[in-house]
This record gives sequence, structure tokens and C-alpha cells, in this order.
Amino acid sequence: MRAPIAIGLALAIAAGASLAVETAHWPPPPEMLARMRDLQAKIADPGTSREERAAARQELERLMKSPAGRDKPTSETRKPARAAIDPFPSAVKPSEAKLPPPPTARVEVIPEPAPRGVVVNPSTGSVLRPSTGSAVDPRSGHLLHEVPGGYVDPRTGQFVPK
Repeated sequence: MRAPIAIGLALAIAAGASLAVETAHWPPPPEMLARMRDLQAKIADPGTSREERAAARQELERLMKSPAGRDKPTSETRKPARAAIDPFPSAVKPSEAKLPPPPTARVEVIPEPAPRGVVVNPSTGSVLRPSTGSAVDPRSGHLLHEVPGGYVDPRTGQFVPK
């Protein structure tokens, strides 16, 4: 029941649309082509005044339109050309802050660390007591081995406190 109504409605719309379409007559007749060339020459001629150029431009624009649109007035105030897509206004905003200068090379003098077990006098930098893990007994001249808290004479086994 609905299908015949829909088909009839579609045919009525198609018939109305086909009446609105005009056939384009191109190329235009030779007399119109001659008039278009004359207007183009007038626009390109540096001796014509600004008003004459504007009038020639309007007439050439009217002649280039389809026959249905020739008699319609064109608006003098045209919209400015714009991009096909709107750009994002804040996506590419440059930074207003000044960037810090690039890093420069610098040399730091790091003192060589003292060996482990060596006590250094901080005021003079000299070694106060060398610690080699061994010592010489001043009385007997024997070599003593270091142990926690003192030294041991390996010949006698005697412990000498520090």
C-alpha cells in the first residue's frame, strides 16, 4: 500500500527536478565570444580607468553565467576566500616564554679519593697514619700483622694493641 505512494511521490519530485535543469549552451555564439574577448582586452588595457575595468568585469561575469543566472544580480560584497577546513586556533600557538640557552660544557675538578684505611689531615691533605695491614715493632724490628684492635707478632703470637 505504501510502495505505490512512495513511487508516485518519487516520480513527481524527479519530474519537477528535470524541468528545473536547463541545458547549457556551450560554446556560446560567435558574437558573444567576440564581446567576451573585447571585455578581456579592456580589462587588461592599462589605459582604461578603474570604473571602466569594474564595469567590464561585471559584464564579463554576467556573460560567463548560465542563461538562467544571467539576469540575477551579483552581490558586490563577496565573502573572503577561506580554507576548506577550519584550522584549530590554539593547536599550534607558539610559546611566548623564552627558552633557556643550550647547555654548555663545564669542567669539574673532583679530588681523588683517599685509599681505604688511610687517615688524611683535612687541613694539610697529608697522610696521618699509613695503613698497609702491617707494621714494624720498634723494639724488636719484627713485622707485625694487623688484626682488629691491634697487631699480632707471627713469631711469638703476642698481641700488641693499637
